[in-house]
Amino acid sequence: MKLQFFRVSVLCIIYLMGTAFDYPYSRKIVENYIDTYKDIAISEMRRTGIPASIKLAQGILESDFGRSPLAINARNHFGIKCGGDWSGTSYYLLDDDTDSVGVLIESCFRSFATPDESYIAHSDFLTNPAKKSRYGFLFNLDTRDYSGWANGLKFAGYASDPAYPQKLIAIIEKYQLFKYDEPIVISEKTDYADNVSGAKNKDSATDIEQKSDNTEKRKIKDTNSRNGAKINYIAINGLRAMKANGGETIQSIASVTGVHVSELLEYNEEIKSMDYVLASDELVYFERKKKNIEGKVMTHTVLKGETMYSISQQYGIRLESLLAKNNLTPDAMPLAGQEISLVRQLNQNQTPQYRLVERFDSYVDLGALR
Repeated sequence: MKLQFFRVSVLCIIYLMGTAFDYPYSRKIVENYIDTYKDIAISEMRRTGIPASIKLAQGILESDFGRSPLAINARNHFGIKCGGDWSGTSYYLLDDDTDSVGVLIESCFRSFATPDESYIAHSDFLTNPAKKSRYGFLFNLDTRDYSGWANGLKFAGYASDPAYPQKLIAIIEKYQLFKYDEPIVISEKTDYADNVSGAKNKDSATDIEQKSDNTEKRKIKDTNSRNGAKINYIAINGLRAMKANGGETIQSIASVTGVHVSELLEYNEEIKSMDYVLASDELVYFERKKKNIEGKVMTHTVLKGETMYSISQQYGIRLESLLAKNNLTPDAMPLAGQEISLVRQLNQNQTPQYRLVERFDSYVDLGALR
């Protein structure tokens, strides 16, 4: 039986969501929500690999700590719409749907028996095999990388709000939701959903609608194969990158992705040639890296063999910015155990210890020799 409810201004809802975390919520409201739903968030993380911190933060943001009309009346904490073949109870609310002449009409949202059901449905949406091309790359991320997940959701077109990742990260860090995240390994799966432990794919053919700007939706194939190159996309620091399988060249990557060789060489500063052969798990960026890292991590402890370039690749920070923050030159190699600043500009007396290495930047194009 479909339930009809009073109309609520969508603009009012959007405003409340956009300002929610500037409003002084009582400690009791915050603690009650987190205590109530942290267990289902952790359970779903262990089942599907979606970080508990991300799920809790999305639930908080979308439901206004469980106080939105949709959360109260339909136990729907994630704004999940009915979709084409939903046969359960529905809840109608003014949102973003219009009729043929552009007049706002009520949207159909799923109504759940309990909020926990909406938490499970949120997981099923992201692990839906039909959505693999959009969200599959997220599951290559560490379940403790909440910053990567937040930026990856926006990158995949989950939300139209340009500040969506920052809002999720702010919630996670303000309420320390990251303490619920655990290292979960479900990356060996050969099929996107079938090998997610115990995953429920009731809606494998259902395209559950989410609020998103269609002009910003970018479908990214999790894997492609052409000219011998296989692309495994991941998101780091809100940027699109890949982990090499080993043996690819910058030229072959360019031919598959359509990103020009010159751009790949610019974004990955220490790769000097289109014939450079990538090592297994070597990172390649398809966008210009950022000057700073987004999220809670402030420093990096150098491991044996790491260079400033490898650290800049690991965190999606421009090499020149990373060097400047730490008062180092391109020929400086930090010593193992030293702390590298990822955000703050160090004073000269805080400069990490290093040794100088001789650089060989000249390149002979053997393929051009006759």
